[in-house]
Amino acid sequence: MVPSGACPIPALEVCQDMAALLPAGLVNVVTGDRDHLTRCLALHQDVQALWYFGSAQGSQFVEWASAGNLKPVWVNRGCPRAWDQEAKGAGAELGLRAARTKALWLPMGD
Repeated sequence: MVPSGACPIPALEVCQDMAALLPAGLVNVVTGDRDHLTRCLALHQDVQALWYFGSAQGSQFVEWASAGNLKPVWVNRGCPRAWDQEAKGAGAELGLRAARTKALWLPMGD
């Protein structure tokens, strides 16, 4: 998570709350210039997924840079997201992007 440069405190408070509920390392907070951090995270081989909600040009770069290691990305292509409205921001798409499905095979004996 990259907090807003103008108002970083709310993001830090949310992460502090998440730290009590989620395993260590699941959510990381990094601070600095958004464009520089975006470049570093998109190109980093150990970052496993990336969400980017910024400019259309930034979205295009994230998709291009993340293709090198097949990193799943979620970008908005410069269109703002209404996170407070289920149909536009916090609905089924968020659930699909925020979770990974796994198949569990339970072999049955003869």
